[in-house]
Amino acid sequence: MNEQTEVPVINPIDPKFNENPHATYDPLRSTDPVYRDTVLNRILVTRAKEVGEILQDRQIPCDPRKTLPDAYARRTFWVDENYKPSLLRMDDPDHKRVRSAVAKVFNQTVVDAMRGRIEEITTVILDTLVGRTSFELIEEFARPLPITVIAEFLGVDDVYLAEFMQWSIAMLQSFNPAPTPQQKADMMRGRDWGIDYFKKVVDARRTTRGNDFISSLITAEEQGQLTEWEILSTCDLLLLAGNVTTTDLIGNGVVALLQHPEQLQKLRANPALLPHAIEEILRYDSPITSVNRVTTDTIRIDGCPFHAGQSISLMLDAANHDPALHEDPHTFDIERTNQRHYSFGGGAHFCLGAPLARAEAEIAFKLLLERFPKLALDPARPPKRKLAPSFHGFESLWVTV
Repeated sequence: MNEQTEVPVINPIDPKFNENPHATYDPLRSTDPVYRDTVLNRILVTRAKEVGEILQDRQIPCDPRKTLPDAYARRTFWVDENYKPSLLRMDDPDHKRVRSAVAKVFNQTVVDAMRGRIEEITTVILDTLVGRTSFELIEEFARPLPITVIAEFLGVDDVYLAEFMQWSIAMLQSFNPAPTPQQKADMMRGRDWGIDYFKKVVDARRTTRGNDFISSLITAEEQGQLTEWEILSTCDLLLLAGNVTTTDLIGNGVVALLQHPEQLQKLRANPALLPHAIEEILRYDSPITSVNRVTTDTIRIDGCPFHAGQSISLMLDAANHDPALHEDPHTFDIERTNQRHYSFGGGAHFCLGAPLARAEAEIAFKLLLERFPKLALDPARPPKRKLAPSFHGFESLWVTV
């Protein structure tokens, strides 16, 4: 490992980088796959081999409180004396305990039972777009679908869907190491609003228990498996992760298919390829670009030793395009035989919401393509990428029908 200043720093809020991150990843992976980013004070890992190994290692911490005072993760996640990690950033034994309780009521069986309702919600949203010559796909389809589904799963009032959407957008700044004062203020208001809202819902469920997700978590709390904070932070996390990432998956997939008409034709000719297409979309344009870990005194990455407390950023989208993992990695091919990717992370922290994201994407693409056989990108209004650290998606995506 070296500290070559000529290698550009990965900057997810740089529009040029965002449009083509692999122009940066490819040379970095070849020349310095374990790169010390002295600007943001973190270790960048871009090769699939090391990304996979670190994700699978339960001994490597996630909790940003274990980082040094000036480390990237500590600044990015605004760690102070009041910080408490959600499930996303917990370490064992707390992580194992909380994840086990949540997985009992949020798993593949539960998602399979939701598929009919997801189809109904998708159909209702698409009905509002019929008769139009064009529409903005993110705002009018890709965002309302997953937020409606996750709100219903949580058993919260859909009267607040607009607030949930605004809250989710504001909360994206919780991954930003250098927010503007306005962004930070918006994020703090959003965070407080979300926790306060779920506190009211939990209090109401204690009095009137139902069959919903939150009621199940309260039961787990009564059995000593969870604390109230863990219930609130889990609901907060699911509402954010359960809609933002799926919004980006749908938007990224629509763009990939429309920019590769031969692949879209394959899918239209053979709908059985849809699950394969979704995995290729996840690999080709991952909605989640990075996850963070913390170095220990014993860790070595590609033979390099580290002192404890440094931030490690695992660049999932770079690993997904590693030529050591995939032949022709920058080619979008829905019939690719090796569909391995790290877009849902891996190991003990593999995304609990992966089954729901896959189900929503499958239903969304199936019904969208059936309803609009002439779907195309609007040439007058090109897709516009959003600038959000750790996420990769579109701010706006106009299509014609």
